Amino acid sequence: MIPPTMKITIAQIRTLPTRLTENVSIVRDAIDAAEREGSDLVVFPELTIPGYGCLDHFERESFIRRNLSARDEVAAHTRGKHCAAIVGFVDRDANAPRTYYNSAALVADGRVLDVVDKTLLPNYDIFWESKYFHSARGRHPVELRGRRLGIEICEDLWDEHYPIKVSSELVSAGADALINISASPFSIGKLQRRRALVSTVVDEHRVPFVYVNLVGAQDGYEGETVFDGRSFAVSARGHTIASARDFAEERLTFDLDTEDRLDYRPPEPVEELHDALVLGIREYFARNGFHRAYLGLSGGIDSAVAAALAVAALGCDHVVGVTMPSHVTSEETRSDALALADRLGMRCEVRSIRSLFDAWRDGATGAREGLTQGVTAQNVQARLRGMILMEYSNEDPGAIVISTGNKTELALGYCTLYGDMCGGLAAISDVSKHRVYELARHINARHGREVIPRSTIERAPTAELEPNQTDAANLPADYDLLSPLVEEIVETEATREELGLRYPQSVVDATIRMIYRSEYKRRQAAPGIRVSSKAFGSGRRFPIDGLPPV
Repeated sequence: MIPPTMKITIAQIRTLPTRLTENVSIVRDAIDAAEREGSDLVVFPELTIPGYGCLDHFERESFIRRNLSARDEVAAHTRGKHCAAIVGFVDRDANAPRTYYNSAALVADGRVLDVVDKTLLPNYDIFWESKYFHSARGRHPVELRGRRLGIEICEDLWDEHYPIKVSSELVSAGADALINISASPFSIGKLQRRRALVSTVVDEHRVPFVYVNLVGAQDGYEGETVFDGRSFAVSARGHTIASARDFAEERLTFDLDTEDRLDYRPPEPVEELHDALVLGIREYFARNGFHRAYLGLSGGIDSAVAAALAVAALGCDHVVGVTMPSHVTSEETRSDALALADRLGMRCEVRSIRSLFDAWRDGATGAREGLTQGVTAQNVQARLRGMILMEYSNEDPGAIVISTGNKTELALGYCTLYGDMCGGLAAISDVSKHRVYELARHINARHGREVIPRSTIERAPTAELEPNQTDAANLPADYDLLSPLVEEIVETEATREELGLRYPQSVVDATIRMIYRSEYKRRQAAPGIRVSSKAFGSGRRFPIDGLPPV
């Protein structure tokens, strides 16, 4: 028997953790819009009602009760309407205290018709769902207007390493279409992985598949978690029949059994990286009520890229650069900093640290031999700059400092505590050095002009804290080798021996030592924006003991 056709609306929305009233309002508006479009069903992302990133609020019984009341309010809103809805919420076991489930409700005609729980709970990287939720009480398709819909929740699709295969069980139980509601975080290349998983399921079972993802950014604890949206639907023949926008809210209506097909173009990695970072910055500021960013402009590549991203996210009127030359600063880097600010249309303050440094040096001379030279003198310059940036932030309520260090430097500890590491957001701390260069070229191409000066891109990287200094002279190798090596060490499980087949063994060993010795620094860094498969923070937890694995 051929199931009746169904008109479905994907509601790719931005929800706010713990903001139940606001989330319900967003859901109600989307239901009303889907009703006007003649939809049979509107589908929302995972944990729609409470918001995904609630963290330990999920342990509070009072919050769970309010989330259930909000779910019932959404159900009541469907009374007298044709359009049904699938919404994510937290359910509780009435017979077992403090037993909660990550669930989806099918609501229609003013009531909850059915509830489905998430079966596969991720407990790796940034996820610790079993801390809050129990696995599903069972699995079954839900019935709506002659269709049997198999509802999955996010990880239920990612079943490669689990004994339970949720998609297969639902189809075996009679599901004639699969719907996955997700809050799947962004990382470079993640969309292709999602689509490959869905294609595998569709090829095996020959049923249409609807994938609905959250959009926005939320606190993942120790860093921003970006959700890229990019919801889509695939026909039983494996053709893309709906495809929502990247990194933006959208409501998309389509016929589940259409024969139409859309072309799919995989995104360019640097393009999606840029857009993810811009969204992460924008959401962090909006969610926390910040209105202005201050950042140090050194004339180098990292601060240039961070500034361009901040301007793209917040607008040039809400970003202020501060260039802080010293006795070491070259005229070229100073000119590049001013040129960048001018081309971005942002204000730039000039605050020399020379007199402050001289005062420190004069006061420190004689305190201890060698104190005013070497690393100490370099770190003092970085800390003076950090102090000045925090001065601007303190004098401007609602403003924060954006720190500009990249992932490679943070991994190696090539940064100064309470200096260039200070700030309220580390905008590019999950972006490796070679990707920073890719972003710089992409930003210029995107603008159609040289926003970031060519000299900034082509100059040998330098902290410029002592004369004729280069990063390569202070590190085990230059960034062309170090950046991909650090990325492999941090983001994969490659062993020392395996890495030694691709890189000089002495460089591998020195790099591993530097990474593990710098853990104490990273624990004190500003929160970053997660854009890789393995970012520093809650998704990568190693002890502060300075010891590499043996």
